[in-house]
Amino acid sequence: MDDAKSANVALVIETMYQVAANPDAWQQLIEALADAGELQEMPSEAATDMARSLDVARLTARPEEGPVSSGRNDIGWIVLSSRRKALAANSLAHEMMDGGLGGLGGLKLGAELAFEDPANGEALVRALNQSRAQPSGQTILRLDRGDDGPCFAYVAPARALPGVADAAAVELATDDQAFALIFPAVEETGRLWASIRESFGLTPAELRLARKLRDGRSLKEAADELEVSVNTLRNQLRAIFDKMGLKRQSDLIRALTQLSSVASAIEAQTPAIIPPASVDAPPVVAITLRDGRRLAYRDYGAPDGRSVLFFHEGLGSSLLPPGAQGLARELNLRLICAERPGFGQSDPSPDYSFDSVADDMVELCDQLGLTDVRISAILSGAPSAMQTAVRLGRRAAGVLLCSGRPPRPVSEVRTRNALTLFRSRIENNPWVIETFYAILRLRLSDQLVDRIVRGSTANSPGDAAYFAENAHIASYIATYVGESLARTSRGAADEVKAFRRGRNLTVAELSCPLEVWHGEEDVFAPLADLLDYLGDKPREVRVFPGVGHLMALKHWDEVLRRAAA
Repeated sequence: MDDAKSANVALVIETMYQVAANPDAWQQLIEALADAGELQEMPSEAATDMARSLDVARLTARPEEGPVSSGRNDIGWIVLSSRRKALAANSLAHEMMDGGLGGLGGLKLGAELAFEDPANGEALVRALNQSRAQPSGQTILRLDRGDDGPCFAYVAPARALPGVADAAAVELATDDQAFALIFPAVEETGRLWASIRESFGLTPAELRLARKLRDGRSLKEAADELEVSVNTLRNQLRAIFDKMGLKRQSDLIRALTQLSSVASAIEAQTPAIIPPASVDAPPVVAITLRDGRRLAYRDYGAPDGRSVLFFHEGLGSSLLPPGAQGLARELNLRLICAERPGFGQSDPSPDYSFDSVADDMVELCDQLGLTDVRISAILSGAPSAMQTAVRLGRRAAGVLLCSGRPPRPVSEVRTRNALTLFRSRIENNPWVIETFYAILRLRLSDQLVDRIVRGSTANSPGDAAYFAENAHIASYIATYVGESLARTSRGAADEVKAFRRGRNLTVAELSCPLEVWHGEEDVFAPLADLLDYLGDKPREVRVFPGVGHLMALKHWDEVLRRAAA
């Protein structure tokens, strides 16, 4: 890679650090990606840095998103005095320091923090000095764990971290210069992984590989993320098979997925708080596809009603707007909303494309016995919906596209708002996509979603007014996006890549009636782009005045009534 390209890559990674620490900085990526040009594959030297940006997102303080729980099991923290004495720590920190990261005797409160590797102590001194000199007081620290490789910790003023400050209030009262050392678990300490470790004797390295495979990573992807060779992982995988009595990788993934579901139920010490946006929604259920993957969906309305297959948008789930369940029953609709591969509770696809999604949806229809199916989609769900209609043939009764986006890269010529510029430029650099969505997944909050949606309405007075007048919409969108990213960010990232590859898809084979509904003020998914793609196929094009890309939300009742007509 030439020096100019390396500098551009470094700029993008530096910007990703800023996004990880403050999600509002995502707009800075627009210019950084413009400077980067087009780079399809992640440079080998960037893999470690991109993974580090996830550590920043995981560890940085988030006071606007509510207090950090001092009892959470994925973060360890130690409060250090100005003289580096350990004033307080949570149980995970004790486990990590006593398990080999710390010096002889492990972590001792009241004593200066000591590491088994003296170089880690020197690195901590440098990080503390750097933190004191910086306005934010925040520094990333690299700690060496020997054969287990490095881990990255975060040094920040202890008072800036709500969960830590609350737990160590007495100690902090005596030391205004106290800092907190915060790090992720060396291995996940949830009951599932602790039980697997104890039951089968898996090593920390084998557990890390098992987690990657459960989350849908290939061996090569896992090798890149863990910074080891594929041959090393093959040896670890053979050891896992021997210890767990398995023969195939698919059996391991299925077992871990099933155990994850059971562990989640067991670990629920108190009843879950159901967000208001999903209180009337049916539960998420799933089918098992021919290749063993899980495809999740919600089944709304009347079990014997007219079948409608609904496609969510690009950061969405099977959660439909409040009231969908009751309205679907009233209209005698059976409304099936499936979560595309890698979204929500659905397993990722090893080869995501609009055609492969269509194959999954046809199999869903087959298993549910749906024969006369009306199809509806919003925004990025449009290409998958169109391909599914083609695959279903005569079983598809009609298609309704709401604010549909065609299967082509976003045009920068027709629109210049921040969201479309960001999407078009991130499509040119797909190596950034998955890390960006993974950061969003880690940092997601109601407040963040509210800020992004408000920013996206800048070019649509109608959307801005509708959003301001309907406070519950922000809660719904936050829950909807949160469900989308609940298990992984793979689906959202894979779909953006599919849009870049999908420019050659056509609608020539579509045989059922097609309708298009679009907001007049929609600059996020311009109608002209969609009509260029659809040609003369639409039987009706209905443009709604005074609304942009929130059209489907504002006119949700009409969308369902049209499906029932």
